[in-house]
This record gives sequence, C-alpha cells and structure tokens, in this order.
Amino acid sequence: MAARERVLQAAERLFTERGYAAVTLRDIAEALGIRQASLYYHAPGGKEELFVQVTERGLERHRAGLETAISQAGDDLREQLRAAARWLLSQPAMNFARMLRSDMPAIRESEANRLRLIAYQSLIAPLEAAFRPALLDEPGRSSKAGSLAGAFLSIIEGVNNLPESYSREPKEALADFLIDTWIDGLRPRP
Repeated sequence: MAARERVLQAAERLFTERGYAAVTLRDIAEALGIRQASLYYHAPGGKEELFVQVTERGLERHRAGLETAISQAGDDLREQLRAAARWLLSQPAMNFARMLRSDMPAIRESEANRLRLIAYQSLIAPLEAAFRPALLDEPGRSSKAGSLAGAFLSIIEGVNNLPESYSREPKEALADFLIDTWIDGLRPRP
C-alpha cells in the first residue's frame, strides 16, 4: 500500500473514531509509526488539510454506496431503505451529528461550507430522492423528503453506534424493524 494511502486511512479512522478536535498530528504519526514531521509531506496544510481530504473521500464513498444500494433495490421504498441501511451499517459509524456540531466549526468556514455541501449531496440527497416519490400524493409533503432523509440517517447511525452487546439480533434486523415500523406505523396488524 502506498504511503499516502496509509496516511489517509489512519487519519480517517482516527477522525471518525474521535472527531477533529480530539486528534492530533502526533496521534496520526504514532498510528503509522512515523515521525510527525513526515506527515507534512503528505499534507502540507497539516491536520485541517488531512481532515478535509479524508472527510471528502469518506463522503464520496457514502454517496456512491448509497446511490448504488438504493438503485439496485428497485422502486419499493421499504426495500430502498433496507438497502441503504445495510450499506450504512457495513461502514464504520460516521457520527454525522458530531461532524456538524463539533468538527465543522473547528475548521475554516470555507472548508466547512464545502464539506457541508458534499455531506448533503452524499448522505441526504440520495435518501431524499428515495423518499420524495412516496410523498407526492399530498401537496406540500414532498418538501419534507429532506427531513425524512435526515431522520433516517440519524436512526441508522444510532443503530450503528450501539454496542454489539445491546441486542441478541443483528443490527440489520433492528434496522429492518425500525424501517417497517416507520413505514407501517405502530397500528396493530389484522
């Protein structure tokens, strides 16, 4: 594996686990077994440059994965959401809320704004596109597709962040139950 790829993978893992503020260049260098000064060869802009690069790269991976999962699931919203959930659960938990609340305010505003746009395009937009057709029957509801996409993302991220000992069933089964409940409601079944 090329040195740059190793640097990006180590930085992505640490930023994902701990967040921007809690990671230092020394932490990344130690994870790689190299000197801190060597990181500037790969990221002359330092920690912020590494964070922006790995966040953009991770978001692009999420966009491609979500779009593929949703498109391969066909036209049924339930199956699209199940496919999206399975793809998201197959990835390291991203902590999108922390990213928006803590990580973005800690970097330059221009970079934060760019990453917010990429995050919207990568995470919300593919899910929004899945929800929109289900909301077209009632005027004014289709504008809520983005809110549903954000809520879905939060729910699945919450499932992904659960400790393995939380449930005897796999996280995918819990996600399916939540999706079914969301679509069918809590009404008793006949």
